[in-house]
Amino acid sequence: MVLKKLKIDYYLTLLFLLIIVLYKADAFVPIFIIPILLISYYRIIIKQDFTIVLILMLSARLMMGPLVPKNPTVFNIVNLLCNYIPIGILLLFNFTKLKTVNLGGIKNLKWTILFVIFILIFSLFSLPYSFSVFAQETLPLVFFLLAALFIGYKRINFNYLLNFFRYSFLACVIIYLSPHFYEQSIHLFLDNIIFKDEIVRIVLKVARKIPRNTGFVFDFRIMGQLSCIYLLLLYYTNKKKSYWDIILLSLVCISTFSRGPMIILVLLFLGIYLPEKIRITKRLLTSLGVVFLLLITMIIYALNNETIQNFVQTLNPLNKDNAISQRGMFIDYSFDRFYENPLGNGIGSLSAPGADVEVFAGYTNFHKKVPDKVVYTKVGDAYLALSLAEKGILGFILMILSLLEIFYSNKNRVSLFFTIGLFINLIGTDIPKQGFFYFTLIIIYYGLSQTKRIENPLDKSKIYE
Repeated sequence: MVLKKLKIDYYLTLLFLLIIVLYKADAFVPIFIIPILLISYYRIIIKQDFTIVLILMLSARLMMGPLVPKNPTVFNIVNLLCNYIPIGILLLFNFTKLKTVNLGGIKNLKWTILFVIFILIFSLFSLPYSFSVFAQETLPLVFFLLAALFIGYKRINFNYLLNFFRYSFLACVIIYLSPHFYEQSIHLFLDNIIFKDEIVRIVLKVARKIPRNTGFVFDFRIMGQLSCIYLLLLYYTNKKKSYWDIILLSLVCISTFSRGPMIILVLLFLGIYLPEKIRITKRLLTSLGVVFLLLITMIIYALNNETIQNFVQTLNPLNKDNAISQRGMFIDYSFDRFYENPLGNGIGSLSAPGADVEVFAGYTNFHKKVPDKVVYTKVGDAYLALSLAEKGILGFILMILSLLEIFYSNKNRVSLFFTIGLFINLIGTDIPKQGFFYFTLIIIYYGLSQTKRIENPLDKSKIYE
């Protein structure tokens, strides 16, 4: 079992319990939030622990709203405590000790530096739109560059981060399989427990039947992406044969029903587990037999479940209702705006709240004599097309070069498969607009890709050389 591999860590246990209690009895979460913040700041200030900074960012939604629900002031204060102040403290510590400039780091991230400079300058031409999306899209890249150049990926304890994923994912599986999960999720979203802004309506089921696992980040897309990072942590810490971990992350990813991360995860499995040269052995044949039986079982179940059949159809590129076609209206609109102005319409000009956008998406309420039009006032879930329209051809090229620089830096098979999956995902989603979650994703990924995998499994402290 996964629990047997865990040495009880009191800090991670508090986070584990916070996830459980938030879903089951949210009135009691302050009992856990206060000590978690105190321990976090002790480790950040005294030990300058960059790993805790990342864990605090990933756990922020467990604390910002739930500490004092429906209180914007407290929400903003906890937001600062989780997302801004910790990394600010570490950057300040490292700036004061800075003696030389990391020229190697600058060279390795030259395209990302140019991309960030471009975004900052180009943002000046589309105020206030660019300001409203600054924390979502621009700030994560700025923090990434500052962290990579002045804090360093070697300050991340990837083994401790892996244990955080184990604790948190196990809690998410327990919650998802527990009774009344859907009702509890709806309560947390619609009763303004998690978010500051009021949510009037939210869809948390596949075809209104199977609940989606929003996990400890309260976003099924981000949970799916974190499943991929979990697998990469196993790979780079030389624990890819930890099958309980594989089952755990797979369960979470599947239960999110998030198609993009599922595609990336499958590609990662191929990149990690496909041998360079295949030898037919008894063990291989046995493994293939077990996998074949599991696939047959899943196919039989799916064939008798209309909801799963409909979901699988959205993954079919030949199906007219596939996942990409569902974003087609945003993609078409973005291309039209790009053709109008190939140099770019400005950062946030299509995606910011209040943007001058009207995207017609069809009709609803057909029971009425005159059905209602469905019109979106901003573009979402079509990041590549959106970036082309907002940033123009130059900004789009710099963005592509930056993404390749970050995600395909070590040019191995695993990085190649991840990058392919990422670009497929970016056609129909907006990962780089996920604020601090995107920052944690790219700094962890880039840090892992710059390290050498552990050769000695007894070395539990670090994975870099």
